[in-house]
Amino acid sequence: MINVQKNIPLAPMTSFRVGGNAKFFVEIKSLEELKEAVNFAKDKKLGLYVLGGGTNLLVSDKGFDGLIIKVKMNSACVNDNVLEIEAGVPLIKIINMAAQAGLSGLELMAGIPGTVGGAVRGNAGA
Repeated sequence: MINVQKNIPLAPMTSFRVGGNAKFFVEIKSLEELKEAVNFAKDKKLGLYVLGGGTNLLVSDKGFDGLIIKVKMNSACVNDNVLEIEAGVPLIKIINMAAQAGLSGLELMAGIPGTVGGAVRGNAGA
């Protein structure tokens, strides 16, 4: 069951530390919770925004008049030279995991802030 909160400050959750409040806010730790959050937004006819690490994000001082979904899905492991990563994992963590496992290719992502989900959404490194 998700815990939807009201009127939550967003500035502490972004790298720029500016902006207003979210009308509604929820942290999710599973796909089931994500589905619940999306259904909550649909039922209330709210806009929604998925928030990862909050890097390179400017929030209006007026805030966000909808639902902010904060991704807390942050498990990662290496199995048979395959990285299995959830969206909330910081990029630096997977870069280090890959290097420790003898895998290469992610070192080009070093220095890019944020999470895996944000990097995919924002086309990081392109």
